[in-house]
Amino acid sequence: MTLRTDRLVLSVPVDADTEDVIAYATDPDVVANTPVPVPYGHAEAQDFTARCRTGWQEGTRLAFAIRRHEDPRLLGTVELFGIADGGAEVGYATHPDARGRGFVTEAVARVVDWAFAEPPHGLGLVRVQWRALATNRASAAVAQRVGMTYEGLRRSGVAHRGRRHDEVLAAVLRDDDRSVAHGWPSA
Repeated sequence: MTLRTDRLVLSVPVDADTEDVIAYATDPDVVANTPVPVPYGHAEAQDFTARCRTGWQEGTRLAFAIRRHEDPRLLGTVELFGIADGGAEVGYATHPDARGRGFVTEAVARVVDWAFAEPPHGLGLVRVQWRALATNRASAAVAQRVGMTYEGLRRSGVAHRGRRHDEVLAAVLRDDDRSVAHGWPSA
């Protein structure tokens, strides 16, 4: 499966992406905000790409590598998981070199469009949700830019790195107006 935007190619991560996966999975921001294993090396990156292939085969976890048209280097990933009953969750991570350029927002918007499109052009989903640590403002900014509606805060809602953290929830429905994000608290 390959999706395209004006600047990006989104495709299944492959074993050749191992070094790039390690580069972003060991970034302090990614470690602080996502459940990547620590330490993270070749075995973990190869396990990740193998799980990507299995996820696609089983239809349970659909991961896309983010790449620029002109550069095959992996900039990050966008994944749909928890796919069931017309819904899924989206998650994403990016290499520090790719931040601040709108790549992740562009990739997530394209994946959400595809998720809502009717088969055979998409998954035909009705809802895509997102969750993150409340301190992960960069991830929340992406969720807002793709038009997700804020649904709430789960106080001490998630365990991460041995501590409880507040967790923010948002979602977008197929028929939502995604040009505006609704309900987000101001800073």
